[in-house]
Amino acid sequence: MTIRNLFRRTEVRSAAAFTLIITACVTALFVGLIVNLIDGLEDGVRARVLNARDALLAIDRRYGFKELVTVVHDEMDSVRDIDSIFSVLDAEGKVVAGNVRSQAPFEGWHDLERKNLPELASKGRSQGHFYAIWAPVSEGQLLVGMSNREVEHAWSILMRSLGWGLLATAAVGVGSGIYLARGTQRRIDDIAGTLSAVSGGDLDRRVPVKNVHHDLDEIAQRINAMLTQLQRLVESANQSSTDIAHDLKRPMTRLRQQLEAAAEAETANSETRNVLENAIGEVDSIVATFEALLNIGQLEAGDRRTRFVDLDLKATLSDAAEAYAPVIEDSGYRLTWNIAGTPAATIRGDHELLLQLVANLIENTLQHTPAGTTITLALSVTSRGAVVVVADDGPGIPAAEHENVFRRFYRLERERSSPGHGLGLSLARAIADLHGASVALGDNKPGLKVSVSFPVVT
Repeated sequence: MTIRNLFRRTEVRSAAAFTLIITACVTALFVGLIVNLIDGLEDGVRARVLNARDALLAIDRRYGFKELVTVVHDEMDSVRDIDSIFSVLDAEGKVVAGNVRSQAPFEGWHDLERKNLPELASKGRSQGHFYAIWAPVSEGQLLVGMSNREVEHAWSILMRSLGWGLLATAAVGVGSGIYLARGTQRRIDDIAGTLSAVSGGDLDRRVPVKNVHHDLDEIAQRINAMLTQLQRLVESANQSSTDIAHDLKRPMTRLRQQLEAAAEAETANSETRNVLENAIGEVDSIVATFEALLNIGQLEAGDRRTRFVDLDLKATLSDAAEAYAPVIEDSGYRLTWNIAGTPAATIRGDHELLLQLVANLIENTLQHTPAGTTITLALSVTSRGAVVVVADDGPGIPAAEHENVFRRFYRLERERSSPGHGLGLSLARAIADLHGASVALGDNKPGLKVSVSFPVVT
């Protein structure tokens, strides 16, 4: 399964959506907490800067400017790491104390980049900045600042925590999403499987209902109600068709017997005998129509599926070709087939019905193409299935009529006057449907190509 097909599954899409929502919520929560925490830490650093400034200002007011200079000198001698900056300017703007000598005075708070302070750039790390502020003193100005090292450290810890938290959230979200979505996917698969089975002829199949309070169970109940109604309609239609065909077949059989008796008794008048024999032929055609309708009804009901066995489609096609070769040649047609090199194709099916399928397609060609037409039988086998092809080089069927010819009693306009009942292709499709096969008509250029695709047993 490709990535594209994987994301088409409801289970995967639901899990991905669930994970994205949870991850987005957790990210928003973490970001809010981080912003508030960093703001708090920065405020704490600035508060310490103000405390240091106020302490130095108190020394200046109480002991004078010289004592302030001495204290700043002593402070610089005791500083082991460069996390605090000081600068004392006299009345002329000259630096008289401190570890920063290149920074001009400014108003309010400033963030001073460490790399822009030459006195500090060569000592320790070059990254980071200081929160700094200038304040006036008795004989000049005082600069006090402190590093944001602890803020950066806290930021690093929080971002790592956010990364691991998002990873854990994604893992939990994916797991939870898949767990929750699998139940939904199973229900969807149940519905899809039921509909597929019903379309295959299993009209008794229903969607299982587990919890009447679940949305999918309400849908399942509605589908089951629809399938029950559909089953009633199909069974009623099939039964009506079968009953009509069955009830009319008996009197038509008796009529045929009476006509045969009359024809045998009528020996003197040959014209009357010919009329009776023509009537017998018409009765046979009507009986054949009834038998075809009965067969289609049985196939659509799926009754013959219980007789399915594993069989070799290649052998079945060979049997059909050998059986029909003399009939085709005697009718003035040509048959070509060569499947000796084709690998065996094992399918589940009914041997007699498959022979009837091929026979109907051949008889359809014999009935609707002129003498001299070449009929070709072919078989191709791949990993995806086996395809039986019955093709001819006759007049073909217009593309617009390809689907119509499978309808019961449907006949092309040019074939209205020719013999037949219009059920041959309908019966062929019913047999194919019973075997889970598909029937497709195509242009043989010239002629018609009928392809029947079967699923193979793996």
